[in-house]
Amino acid sequence: MSVPRNEYPRPQLVRKDWVNLNGEWDFAFDDNNVGLKEKWFQNGGTFDRKINVPFAYQTKLSGINDPSFHDYVWYSREFTVAKGWNNQRIILHFGAVDYRAWIYVNGEYVCFHEGGNVSFSVDITDHLTWGNEKVVVRVEDPSIDETIPRGKQFWIEKSDSIWYTRTTGIWQTVWLEPVSPTHVSKLRLTPDIDRGDIIVEFEVSGEFINKKADIEISFQGEMVAKDTIEVFEPYTKRSINLYNRQIFRTSFHHIGWNWSPENPNLFDIKFTLKDEENQVILDELDSYFGMRKVHIENGMVYLNNKPYYQKLVLDQGYWPEGLLTAPTDEDLKKDIELALEMGFNGCRKHQKVEDPRFLYWADKLGFLVWGECAAFPSYSEDAASRLTKEWIEIID
Repeated sequence: MSVPRNEYPRPQLVRKDWVNLNGEWDFAFDDNNVGLKEKWFQNGGTFDRKINVPFAYQTKLSGINDPSFHDYVWYSREFTVAKGWNNQRIILHFGAVDYRAWIYVNGEYVCFHEGGNVSFSVDITDHLTWGNEKVVVRVEDPSIDETIPRGKQFWIEKSDSIWYTRTTGIWQTVWLEPVSPTHVSKLRLTPDIDRGDIIVEFEVSGEFINKKADIEISFQGEMVAKDTIEVFEPYTKRSINLYNRQIFRTSFHHIGWNWSPENPNLFDIKFTLKDEENQVILDELDSYFGMRKVHIENGMVYLNNKPYYQKLVLDQGYWPEGLLTAPTDEDLKKDIELALEMGFNGCRKHQKVEDPRFLYWADKLGFLVWGECAAFPSYSEDAASRLTKEWIEIID
């Protein structure tokens, strides 16, 4: 059986080694909320169903297809870690789990996350046996609480006008990744087209003293910039000029290196973290960026310093068989291609934080995206706090 959604899940920070944990998991409804008391995370509990991750149990593609309310659900599956990874830190990633998730590895609690729209990860190295491993996920998705960011999802009370089937639990890819004890933990790329610069910010976890970072930037296969940075602290920021003054003044607009829907030009960037003293490469990753600028002037939206008319479609990001989860990566791409064929140059994502793969295809194909987060139905201090916390994670 092929693994669903087997494409690389994080297009803006790509490493070569990873393992997809999608596919068949053991699954259970816990309607009486006894799983925690009975320690299902240790003894296996009553996992009497199978589910096809990353599709929520409400979907056809999950293999369960049950739209009814179940506030507590559990997942379990076994996995092994590649022998070649035994000197590295092993990171367990979740693309998104709605709404609260408790993660256990080999019977031990490893992390908690609240928020159904964003990714999270945890270093599970110290909980591994390096034999047959087991991950268990406990999920709570309250069916009554109106102070959580629900967006268009159905809840029990006061939602007769909401027609969208709920999404509970894992709805984006689950995957493993090995990293060196010293590695890049965050990379942020910010274009400045007025200066012709790309601003590179990165953070290093682990022992960073006497380490160097090589940055190589290319456009359509041709190297355009290269820099080596000596790392002195965990956070580093560097501005790299891509358009030297002569090119920028005389032929920049003719060359058309800026990103726009009409010309979705992207730069590739390769990042290598090295320990030169011991001649060891600690981390290698690939990313990309577009040189573009968005600002407001005289009540109009400008793209790359020119007024830009946005012809946007309201995009629900909903599929008949997968609900919030696209059946395949090709489906995400096809949605954008169809919108472009109909004359749209972008979309407003309605009450949904979209899969990173959608944003990747938007960058590649030339598609503007207005992003939204799910809203809460009823205001309270708790509601505002939950929305603010998740919105910060979304932007990050």
